[in-house]
Amino acid sequence: MLASKYQRYGFVYKEPFEPGDRLRCAREIDRSVKGAKEARQELKEARRRVKEVEEETHRKEMMKQIKTSFYKSPVGTRTTKLAGGMFHSQYTAKNNFFSDMKIF
Repeated sequence: MLASKYQRYGFVYKEPFEPGDRLRCAREIDRSVKGAKEARQELKEARRRVKEVEEETHRKEMMKQIKTSFYKSPVGTRTTKLAGGMFHSQYTAKNNFFSDMKIF
């Protein structure tokens, strides 16, 4: 019982627990230490609640809308007039996709 209470990483005096020793020690602590079972259950419940809150905040952040101003196309065109009323369009790339101006 003392070994499981004060051990770290499942090792006591550089020897690992045998299969089933940890469960046996936990049951022995529950039987002999007053309030240990309730404390373990409360800790388990608190960890579950913390995990739920973290998942919910992560979900909210993922679903949060991004506020931007109007969208600009990444591809622009240059049009030149040719003879006979013909026009020639040439595609050009733009550096930015969102404008710096804020429209209210």
